[in-house]
Amino acid sequence: MTHAARDVVVITGAAQGIGLHCALLAAEAGASVAILDVNAAAADRAAASLPGGPHLAVAGDVTDRASMDAAIAEVAATIGPPTAVVAAAGIVSRTPLADATSEEFRRVFAVNVEGVHHTIAAAVPHLRAAGARGSIVALGSVAAATGGGLMGNGVYAMSKAAVEGLVRGYARELAPWGVRANVVAPGATETPMTSVLSDEDVARITSMSLLGRMCRPEEIAGVVTFLLGGAAGAITGQVLRPNGGVVFG
Repeated sequence: MTHAARDVVVITGAAQGIGLHCALLAAEAGASVAILDVNAAAADRAAASLPGGPHLAVAGDVTDRASMDAAIAEVAATIGPPTAVVAAAGIVSRTPLADATSEEFRRVFAVNVEGVHHTIAAAVPHLRAAGARGSIVALGSVAAATGGGLMGNGVYAMSKAAVEGLVRGYARELAPWGVRANVVAPGATETPMTSVLSDEDVARITSMSLLGRMCRPEEIAGVVTFLLGGAAGAITGQVLRPNGGVVFG
């Protein structure tokens, strides 16, 4: 991805994992990056690790629309109006569907679905102004196609399927301004989220992959970076699935 001068990429959940790798690639390509994370100290450390700049760390809660409005306003006032958004914040649920309470549904959907919506909606005025430079990428999951698995149950799978529908809606609504919106739905990836898995679980996951391993965060970030750039100018409303061949299509 080659960024034009003053491109500003907002990335939620970017203090670690896939989000942090997305931030690194965007910064290396010359963009200013705003790292939004609920963990302010971790966001500060992540922003300080990025090359180039100016960059910004902002504490924000994706489940709270007012918090995201304030965060995006701070980004615009400090390093410039956002031209791209990467919604990477997310949580998992491992409670079996039949045992999942209403509170569990709300907890997961508040972050994984409403959080994506709040992030995008807060940035929409700036993305419209960016026109064809405007791009949105949300992190989905292979779980949306498999119904869950070792990294999340049916509630998690439902939330990631909802993200696909949400982003397609934004792709349609923002098309008149030239803004694109897509989903990257990775398979199990080597991140802090998967570091808690037992050796047995890791073996089960890798056995399902045609590549015989988990995805690497930089590989997923590379797909995100491609979608943000001009080479993906004809791609919108799509779901890209870098999952090592766990599922096809």
